[in-house]
Amino acid sequence: MQMPLLALGAALNLLAAAPASPSAPGAERIGRPAPAWSFERWIRTAPLSLDALRGKVVLIRWWTDGCHYCAATLPGLEALRTRYADRGLVVVGAYHPKPPRDVSDRKILAFADKLGFEGPIAVDREWSTLDRYWLAGHPERDWTSVSFLIDREGVIRWLHGGGEYSPAHVEVGGYGTRDPGRHVQARQGTSRDGA
Repeated sequence: MQMPLLALGAALNLLAAAPASPSAPGAERIGRPAPAWSFERWIRTAPLSLDALRGKVVLIRWWTDGCHYCAATLPGLEALRTRYADRGLVVVGAYHPKPPRDVSDRKILAFADKLGFEGPIAVDREWSTLDRYWLAGHPERDWTSVSFLIDREGVIRWLHGGGEYSPAHVEVGGYGTRDPGRHVQARQGTSRDGA
């Protein structure tokens, strides 16, 4: 359990990540504005928008029931959410059922509770936002439990294309660190590159 927490925590330091390898899945997203999201509904919160979250760091993670990677990472996401919320981090769990279908809020909450995630949940029933962020035009992308780190200005600074988290994913350009909150600062607009 400590490995997902360390890996996700270190991801917070990548607000000004080194450029991704052009061949890395999703590299074309790094440094670009995050697409607008349009979720069918929200659980545990009123609807959130990227515009309303401007000035905060947003970590969004698509997850589903029955996914062992999701089960391994959601407790780490919850730990980050509780530890760094007062420093400007918002963690959103975007539930996407496999296959796309309607799932009751009660069932989604039961899954989230079982996995230890108590934060806001966006429901992406038809995968429309997941498609905009990750899948559209990329049939080779077979992982759907992906994560995006969006800086205070709404720019994608890091992503993980699904599967297992490991230190190798966050040691890009030597930016890995043991201080996961270093760049989630109380002052708006502060990051490694001064943006």
